[in-house]
Amino acid sequence: MKLSELIKDLKIEKIKGDINIDISGISQNSKTVKEGYLFVCIEGFVMDGHKFIPEAIQRGAGAILLQKDIPINMDISVIKVKDTRKALALLANRYYDYPSRKLKVIGITGTNGKTTVAYMLKAILEEANKKVGLLTTVENIINHQSKNSKMTTMESLDLQKAFCKMLSGNTDYCIMEVSSHSLSLSRVEGCDFDVAIFTNISDEHFEIHKNFQNYLDSKKKLFQSLNSSKKDIYQKKGIVNIDEMYADEFIDCLQVDKITYGIEKKAMFRARNIFIDIKKTAFIAETPLGDVRVLLNMSGKYNIYNALAAIAAAVSQGISLEVIARAFRKFPGAPGRYKIIEYGQPYTIIIDFAHNYHGLEHILKTLELFPRNKIITIFGHGGERDSRVREKMGKVVGMHSDYSIITADNPRSESLEKIAREIEKGLKEVKNSNYQVILDRYQAIEHALNMAEKNDIVLIAGKGPETEQVYQDRVIYHNDEEVISKILTGKGDK
Repeated sequence: MKLSELIKDLKIEKIKGDINIDISGISQNSKTVKEGYLFVCIEGFVMDGHKFIPEAIQRGAGAILLQKDIPINMDISVIKVKDTRKALALLANRYYDYPSRKLKVIGITGTNGKTTVAYMLKAILEEANKKVGLLTTVENIINHQSKNSKMTTMESLDLQKAFCKMLSGNTDYCIMEVSSHSLSLSRVEGCDFDVAIFTNISDEHFEIHKNFQNYLDSKKKLFQSLNSSKKDIYQKKGIVNIDEMYADEFIDCLQVDKITYGIEKKAMFRARNIFIDIKKTAFIAETPLGDVRVLLNMSGKYNIYNALAAIAAAVSQGISLEVIARAFRKFPGAPGRYKIIEYGQPYTIIIDFAHNYHGLEHILKTLELFPRNKIITIFGHGGERDSRVREKMGKVVGMHSDYSIITADNPRSESLEKIAREIEKGLKEVKNSNYQVILDRYQAIEHALNMAEKNDIVLIAGKGPETEQVYQDRVIYHNDEEVISKILTGKGDK
């Protein structure tokens, strides 16, 4: 593609050199630049792409896109824009010929529930014989091939490439999690969504957004994007959890069809006759098409909300209630979400991805509903994340657990001891809270399983299906489910 054609959607501040040249690819990583590429300089949180211009040129870059006034004394085309992140997303859209306009794209945003809703909706659409691509925190599935995911929402260039691959495989729907981070960093700029789903929002992610209003505004961008589209705007749907405090913020920014779901308030999709036990949930879903009985192979009121979101999206796409009910009966659950592990032990073990105070509160309040002896919770908090919430996490776990163990959960560059001390403040606020700090996660799980007695519930929270523990200087293999297997079967050492 000609550079002049590639950059025609950009608001350009300066151009130096010939733009009537052929561009053979785009990259924001100097190490992947090849002959004739356009190198886009991204100013990141740790590294600044502008520092790697010489390497990109050495590797054969044909043009440079930047946002800083940097003198380049070489015969190479240079384009300056105000925001290279946004520009990269627009370039990727154009380079791959706007693939999201040719797919049905469903975006899910919210503090919790995104992954579960995505997998539920995938199960329903596949039950209706649709070919589905999936882009989530857990994995990316493109043309039936799965790869581990490195982030909730991939970088804009990778995202448009993924859409393009899905199109080449005749994919009908792409279901994707849309993080607030990706929305604020323009990763989904130019994506043409057909459906946007809002699950919930809590006081999180200040390490990125600085305050709650910025966090809320970033989430709303997904819904605002529905209003400007190259597709038929009358086919667009904004789906909102009406029971959430900030639901009106999302509803009010929509100029397309508004669909609501909930339990407490009147909604277009609503649950009643709810039954919940430790292994399953059943309810009647009231819908514009009539009522349908839904059976979930998982527990929790929060999973009813997730199911309602998926039902609303499926009905908006013309899927029958019969297909939806059948899909849920078969649905085993999302990876690492409310997974019960059974090795014949006299107590219950549950693995769950809950890694913030909102998610921990939801699952622990669910577990309190069931007959049991003790609730033992193992949890931690990720490094380089919003440290302000750690005390809240400790308080929530202390209030709803009989015994708590603070341990490692991807500390990254932060001190494990420091993270634990910050969590511990919250536990100390709870009268008579019983807890221990065991920073080695394997040892923490082993201790919990050794102390567990008949009819106890052991919740191992935070990592779900993850297979890595990330420290500043190393990444080690770790999977909670495999650790449980080793301990309970006596096979293998740490």
